[in-house]
Amino acid sequence: MIMCDVRASGITGDVADSYLVSVEPRPNGGAHVLWTDEPDQAMVFDDAAAAAEFCRDSPLEMFVVSFVPAASPPPPVPRPAPPPPPAEPIDLAAELRAMGLM
Repeated sequence: MIMCDVRASGITGDVADSYLVSVEPRPNGGAHVLWTDEPDQAMVFDDAAAAAEFCRDSPLEMFVVSFVPAASPPPPVPRPAPPPPPAEPIDLAAELRAMGLM
């Protein structure tokens, strides 16, 4: 992922470092660069070299950026165990008679 260092890029205001979402060319020239503070919405590259190539000769050259690894997806949530089968009804009187208690 590509992260923008907002302070080093000269961006003022209370803004956190942001992850690149996309670069969209404008019809009249230039580009619209979209950023997010949510890593899971960021554009992901195969490796840092691919991210660096994407930055080269692009509007991103005006920003101070760094390349950060994408987080691994969380492990799958295990399925809950199936409920036990219902127990067969017990004839309590018959059980007590069998034990000689009735």
